[in-house]
Amino acid sequence: MDMLETAGDIVSSFSLSSCVRCGKCYIVCPSRRNGGIHPDEVVFGLIDSDPSMKISEVGWEVWKCLMCHRCTMNCPKKIDVTGAIRMLRYASAASGDPPKRFTAVSETLAKEGRAFPVNDAANKKREELGLDALTKDGEAVGELNTIMKRTGFCFE
Repeated sequence: MDMLETAGDIVSSFSLSSCVRCGKCYIVCPSRRNGGIHPDEVVFGLIDSDPSMKISEVGWEVWKCLMCHRCTMNCPKKIDVTGAIRMLRYASAASGDPPKRFTAVSETLAKEGRAFPVNDAANKKREELGLDALTKDGEAVGELNTIMKRTGFCFE
């Protein structure tokens, strides 16, 4: 899917205007239950906002979404609420505003080829569990970095 730029783009691309405001996404959201995002507020906010508003200006805490898809799975209108939130995240990241914890994981991924560093402590625990030691595959990391650069998933 192409990068969407405005609230109106998201409303039309994800058919948000078909929302019947039943609250099922709200009820099943584990993030909401723990003080995080309210998926219904995101949907209503986008529907009720100025359609020309840049999505990079949206103020919801989209990074608190767990991306569990429960809102989408429970929507009687089959609205992809998670997809809309994902697009808001893309816009946030593209504007240079992702949370530091995501940037740190991305940097580790680019350096190590996995989301966590290969270190002695991890390998010792793996040995205790009867697992092979983790190693760094330089060729695979190089290929991953090529993919990350070509897709714009870089924090250089």
